[in-house]
Amino acid sequence: MRLTYEESAGLLHKFWSGEPVPSPKTGRPMRAFFVERTFAPQVVMIGTKGEHFRFDQKPRQIVFSASHIKSMVRDAKERENPVCPQDFEALYVKRIPATRFPGEWDWTFCCPKCLSFGTWEYTDKKDESTVPPTKKKEEAPPFHDETIPLPKRMEMAKTGDLALKLYAAMAQTDCTACGYDCEGYAKAIANGTEKNVTLCVPGKEETEDVVKKLMAGTYTFA
Repeated sequence: MRLTYEESAGLLHKFWSGEPVPSPKTGRPMRAFFVERTFAPQVVMIGTKGEHFRFDQKPRQIVFSASHIKSMVRDAKERENPVCPQDFEALYVKRIPATRFPGEWDWTFCCPKCLSFGTWEYTDKKDESTVPPTKKKEEAPPFHDETIPLPKRMEMAKTGDLALKLYAAMAQTDCTACGYDCEGYAKAIANGTEKNVTLCVPGKEETEDVVKKLMAGTYTFA
């Protein structure tokens, strides 16, 4: 059974959200599980009527952030091909007439590789990105420099709390491919609102290994 990008993305999103995954053939819940592999981790879904789906998940699916979506819409309007912030694949782009505003467009974006996705619905509100922030961001810690090697960054954060140590373990690029900036991702992991510790794309396996050890309490400082 062949699925569209949108159907595939929808099934994966339900899986990662912890919801039952209905078969697109029967509507009944499928057995779904994650197969951890070094080079080709996959989500596998098996239905009761012979349905069998495999989705490569390196990198893992994310829901594009609002800032990502705004950039994608801008690129699409300028006839440039928007790309996935996770793996830089050209996105599948779909636009339909705006539901509430004739003459405008609503947009859907989906990565054909990792099946990350996002939607944008036209409103007549002023773009929030043009409003200056009311709160000044605190000065970044000294280790917030991507040119500093990871072991050195960890040493610099040695006396900090878990969130600070996780922050030091990130790649320090603030690329937002994980859906956060580096500090935000670290805090989300530390407070338990983000369960996936494998989303730091530029940090790769080096960051993932340190984060897992910090969460397990087994990381050893040099």
